[in-house]
Amino acid sequence: MRQTKYLLLFFVALFFFSISPSISKANTTEAKGAIVFFHDEVNHALLEENTEGINFIFDELPAAAVDVTDEQKKLLASHPEIQMIQYDEPVEKSGQVVPWGYKMVGADKRVPSTLSGKGVKIGIIDSGIDTKHPDLQVAGGACMMKILDVRGCSNSYNDDAGHGTHVAGVIGAKNNNVGVVGVAPQAQLYSIKVLDKNGLGTISTVMAGIEWGIKHDMDVLNISITSPDYNEALERMVKQAYDSGLIIVAAAGNEGPPWSGEQSSVQYPAKFNEVIAVSSIDEKKQYGELSSIGSEVELAAPGENIYSTVPSSFNASGYDVMSGTSMATPYVTGLVALYKEKYPEMTNRQIRTLLQKNAIDLGARGRDSYYGYGLAQMDKKPSSEEVIVPYTTDGQGKITLDTSQLVNKYKSFNIYRSGKLIAKNVTDPTVVDYATKGSIQYRFYPATAPTSGIDFVNLQVNNAGPVFKDLSLSQWYNRYMMYLYHQKILQGYPDNTIRPTKLLTRGEAAILIGRAIDVDTSKPPTTFKDAKAGVSAPYIEALATQNIVSGYPDGTFRPNEQVTRSQMAILIAKAYEIAPETSSSFKDINSNVTGSEYINALAAQNIVSGYPDGTFRPYGTIDRASFSVFLAKADNEDLRITK
Repeated sequence: MRQTKYLLLFFVALFFFSISPSISKANTTEAKGAIVFFHDEVNHALLEENTEGINFIFDELPAAAVDVTDEQKKLLASHPEIQMIQYDEPVEKSGQVVPWGYKMVGADKRVPSTLSGKGVKIGIIDSGIDTKHPDLQVAGGACMMKILDVRGCSNSYNDDAGHGTHVAGVIGAKNNNVGVVGVAPQAQLYSIKVLDKNGLGTISTVMAGIEWGIKHDMDVLNISITSPDYNEALERMVKQAYDSGLIIVAAAGNEGPPWSGEQSSVQYPAKFNEVIAVSSIDEKKQYGELSSIGSEVELAAPGENIYSTVPSSFNASGYDVMSGTSMATPYVTGLVALYKEKYPEMTNRQIRTLLQKNAIDLGARGRDSYYGYGLAQMDKKPSSEEVIVPYTTDGQGKITLDTSQLVNKYKSFNIYRSGKLIAKNVTDPTVVDYATKGSIQYRFYPATAPTSGIDFVNLQVNNAGPVFKDLSLSQWYNRYMMYLYHQKILQGYPDNTIRPTKLLTRGEAAILIGRAIDVDTSKPPTTFKDAKAGVSAPYIEALATQNIVSGYPDGTFRPNEQVTRSQMAILIAKAYEIAPETSSSFKDINSNVTGSEYINALAAQNIVSGYPDGTFRPYGTIDRASFSVFLAKADNEDLRITK
């Protein structure tokens, strides 16, 4: 029989229990970790009164990790607010197993050869990573072991088991002629520690690790750990991560072939539909003797006798050999990073499909239970580098791209800037963009997908300037603020900042709108009794004269009051004479909302957008960055993305 390891928390307590009128008192002698799901929001008071302790509150799901006795679990399960409660379960590293597989997955023949995983964020959910290893660069991370023990993160997210460091080296060991080289040596590695020094953790630590990956915008999660049993709580968190756009790669397990009567020996979380399950093969492309097999296996990768990084406390050299699906998994994760860098516009599902198509079929023809679709491979399709896109910069934020060759090749094309779509169905021979100083990566795709393969053109622009201390190229509103700056609508501050997160006032909004539509500020300000002096006064007066702004019944304008999103929409729509609309695409906008017709009008013109939950939040305040985005789109139609 197989043995399952359980990590339990034991202590003795006597307390009064009150959960409903029919519940009185319960004695407890033993507490265990459990995961509680609520129908709606987590009821902190309920948990504080009726558990031995609250260890962690999840943000992405209405759930909490707690300690309960058997009796408490039974009573909590009957409470109307609680949807489900189940005991926490152990997970552990997937065997002792590490690289000769670099060439086998085609990493030495990457196309283009410059691919390195740069800019791709990989969360390694494991025992941690040795942050002092000279062959690894750890970008950050988190430790989840406090869920089990308040002292569980005394060494932060450093590796005290050796497993996570080994996995990290397969993915991203530096290309520095020392030790080993990872498949994606410039990927950003994040250490998410969910296992202790013995390689043990629980479902709640893994869930917390996955949640951290969601909240910190990871692109890929590598999970080289396994659990033999299905767990609904873990499945919910995995699904949440996948629906958020993450690619999840996990070890199939080291259980060997299925036992008699079973169809699969693949372990969890690899067994979930949302996860790429990886089996292990050796140098002869034969599946590993202990590699789990089953219909859930999606890809195979090198996993036997893999040489990679380990903490020096485990081996003085800093390197060692391990074997198993734990080592095969990071090969696929490294490839995912290269795919993500090459095709930043692709969704997690599209990259997953491309990996399946590019795999080298092994074993039975087609997908099988041993190798899945086959040996994972680097994508070798060439990009259209022969097309040249000349460009010029003016040092004040303007970038002019000569896209005439793109028009000749594609007729119409889509433009991505640093992986984000900025224009669709472009047919112009010249395209203008705006940015602060730095290196900007553009990628151009045909607007109509080619009949075969994936076609694109790369361009790296070295922009001359300007520079603001608090406005980096990575910020999504960079191009919009720089457009307004270039047009002399938006100005910086004497300390060389532009203060994108500063909340905007009504007076400042009037200045920006007034400059954008070039109002006549020569008329003395007399309309509002509190707006007769100051920088904003002439702009407020000019806009009032044109019936673009109005004041309050008491004759004031209140220029120092913060502007709301609704007021912003009214200002922009009136300034640019955009006709009101009654139809709304936001669930919190109706005829009773002030300015609803203007909000609808700007949304219809792709000038404003709402929040991921479908709301616009009309009475919320707005900062300089968001106002700049909406104003720039109103002023320049080329900055709008046509749906």
